[in-house]
Amino acid sequence: MELQKIIHQLRQKIHARLCRKIRFEPWFIGALIVVAIIVFILVEWIVSSLVISVQHARYEVQPIDESSVYDSVKHNIKEDFKLFLNAQPSKLNGADITQNVANGQTVAVIVENYTPIRHTQLGLEDAAIIYEAPAEGGITRLLAIYDGNPVSSIGPVRSARPYFITWASEYRAGFAHVGGSQAALNNLKNNFRLFNIDEFSDYKTIWRNNKYLAPHNAFTSTSNILKRLKKEKYNYPVKSKRFIFKDTDKTSGDINTVSIDFSITPYKVKYIYDSTTQTYTRYNGGKLHHTIKPSNIIVQYVDTEILDDAGRLRVQTHGTGDALVFRDGKVIEGTWEKDASINSKDQDISQSWTKFFDKSGKEIEMNRGQIWIEIVPNGRPVNYF
Repeated sequence: MELQKIIHQLRQKIHARLCRKIRFEPWFIGALIVVAIIVFILVEWIVSSLVISVQHARYEVQPIDESSVYDSVKHNIKEDFKLFLNAQPSKLNGADITQNVANGQTVAVIVENYTPIRHTQLGLEDAAIIYEAPAEGGITRLLAIYDGNPVSSIGPVRSARPYFITWASEYRAGFAHVGGSQAALNNLKNNFRLFNIDEFSDYKTIWRNNKYLAPHNAFTSTSNILKRLKKEKYNYPVKSKRFIFKDTDKTSGDINTVSIDFSITPYKVKYIYDSTTQTYTRYNGGKLHHTIKPSNIIVQYVDTEILDDAGRLRVQTHGTGDALVFRDGKVIEGTWEKDASINSKDQDISQSWTKFFDKSGKEIEMNRGQIWIEIVPNGRPVNYF
């Protein structure tokens, strides 16, 4: 009896020591974790196998329907082809554009051409038509006209002048600018041929890029302007061709250089004709001007007059004057004309366009592609050779 008691006590001591030792050994805890993971994986595999077996038992696997796949591919190709067909010639310059982007509604933006900030310009290569005209102090400023493919950044946007408003009005455009001369602002108040988008009253359509110093850091986009026009239900698409368009000539002429002396050297313009692409590479102030390569250059000679001490100008926009048109490495001498009697809201857009005629009185045809209209004061030299 005493012996059994001793054995029982001994077993309890051994059991207590083993449990205490095992409970606190790191290897034992690690072993338990490994065993738990193995058990979890086995259970998951067993359950997954059972589910798959049940699914295979319930559903019969169907073979691939090759004809339905072919029909789907055919449908996608057809839709892509429809999208391709929607790329129609621009009414402004004849080049192909995605017509459903703007549906013919034009966008006009005043773009700065001040020499120190010229490297920051964006969106000029994508414009359909660009006007270049003198501003104060001999500098030039640009009016870029868009009617097609989206352009994500255009600028730097600067202030308006009355003559830019007149040209933009020819297109019933959404007109983006940052302020303007007092005469320009007065003109915009009652201008039924433009939708006025001024940064001072619409800071969402025109934004500031803090990478650059004000006032040379305002930018906009075609999508921003078109959204604003859609919101205001302003819709005046161009329905007629701005010019008569033609195919490029099979043989190029020998007029390879066109130079325009607006004022001082930084604002001298030069175009070099490339017979391979039948476009003109543009230089401004003796430097390559981005990758701008218009297909047509129009020189429109105008009368100008200094109006005030700030050097603001009156620039002729109506009536008639001399003109030169450069395309295909050739020059055509002629005249320009614009009717001054544009008074009706319902008047067709095309009736307000400035027209260009050769010496026989025939309207001059343009090549399909970008058009630069150079507004040159009478007496300023334009050389070509």
